[in-house]
Amino acid sequence: MKFDRETQTAQFHSPLEDFKLVDVDVEVRTDPLTGRQARIAEGSFVMPEGEPDIAEFVEDDEGCFFCPETVEEVTPTYPDWFGEDRGSVGAATSFPNLNPYAANSNVVALTEEHYRPIDGFTEAIFADGLTAALEFVNGVLEHDGTATMASVNMNFLRAAGSSIVHPHIQTLVDDCGTNEQAARLEHARAYHDRVGSVYWDDLLEKERGGERSIGSTTDVTWHAPFAPKHHYHVQGILETDGLPTPGDAVIDGFADGLTNLLDAYADLGLNSFNWALHLARDEPTTKPVIDVIGRSVFDAYYWSDSPFFTVLHDEGVVGSAPEDYAKTARERF
Repeated sequence: MKFDRETQTAQFHSPLEDFKLVDVDVEVRTDPLTGRQARIAEGSFVMPEGEPDIAEFVEDDEGCFFCPETVEEVTPTYPDWFGEDRGSVGAATSFPNLNPYAANSNVVALTEEHYRPIDGFTEAIFADGLTAALEFVNGVLEHDGTATMASVNMNFLRAAGSSIVHPHIQTLVDDCGTNEQAARLEHARAYHDRVGSVYWDDLLEKERGGERSIGSTTDVTWHAPFAPKHHYHVQGILETDGLPTPGDAVIDGFADGLTNLLDAYADLGLNSFNWALHLARDEPTTKPVIDVIGRSVFDAYYWSDSPFFTVLHDEGVVGSAPEDYAKTARERF
């Protein structure tokens, strides 16, 4: 397992230094599993001046599909094989995605409240939501023998790609997964063939207690990846084998870690995020892994953090080294 990095140095006469010749370093890192590059470029994350003014936007719940007074009137119901029209776990309500992204695609409205700030989520909110999502995943896997890949995903606020303020997660289950899932699985299988062990197990041992290590929750270990895919990228790796199912203690582990991490993001001044939990059926070379990233601070006129590097080159460019923001996150675990 290699943690390769190189430093490139740009030179120019800087107007910030009376046009003196200056050196500015950019560090290029290579992901030890996939070989994908990431660049650590100081100043590439833009923070707004002052507190974001979003109250009017987030408090407007008129016509929200996911609020309790409308969710049963305007959302779809499951086909007969699922066994119920909609799922319900605590405050979470699940139903098919009206705009599906896969053969099997659902939505889980996480809360009855229309809006929660980034540090207003609780372990119970995520535990109930993940349980509802995994009920759908397990139902699909029992019903569809060709389905092998699944993911549970969350966008929060428009800066993270969410068109709806109301907190919700989305689940996809099919026979191919996403490009990221396919690439990870391909490289995990190659690693297993080459080394004879599971990459994620080896990564846990390599990173445990190191400068990118963040902490542990029930059956989950959290760290900041060496070559981040996006700003403030953190991973949680399942320490046990197999797919998590409703009732497993690891659900609380994921939920606990997520709330801790979002509190840390709030400490950093963030208010928007994404996460994705990657799952594969009957695949001994990989493990369930959750990826969490911070997004540009949502404001009336927010900056997009998805430039050509990320959307056309699939290359992470981040403003903070993982060793740095891991320190902030570690304080919340």
